[in-house]
Amino acid sequence: MTPRRILIAFALLATLSGCQSEKDSTVPAHLLGVWTTPHHKYVDRYFEIRNDAIIFGHGGENFELHALADVDQTREEGSILYTITHLNHDGQRLTFAFYYDPANGGVIRFKNQKEIVWTKEAR
Repeated sequence: MTPRRILIAFALLATLSGCQSEKDSTVPAHLLGVWTTPHHKYVDRYFEIRNDAIIFGHGGENFELHALADVDQTREEGSILYTITHLNHDGQRLTFAFYYDPANGGVIRFKNQKEIVWTKEAR
């Protein structure tokens, strides 16, 4: 192959890879904000969902900021299941899965703790 053909092949490959459809990682507006629960186990905890990050509050002024990588929405058991993929400070990919119910202003229940209800703080 001539250098010109190699260059054209790389340009074509770059163009095609740029045209691939990407998964929509936009966070729905109803999920944005600070979420808390009155449950005694988590009374001083919170999580905040932003367009580019998720923050986990561990009590007091302790928190972890994780970069948002992807947001996936599916239907499971008649509910909307969101799975947020995020990166911790080491770059490790983690997932945060929860059910969202739009009733009563919207509530979140963790997939592994359905009995605990999280509500968005009013701004």
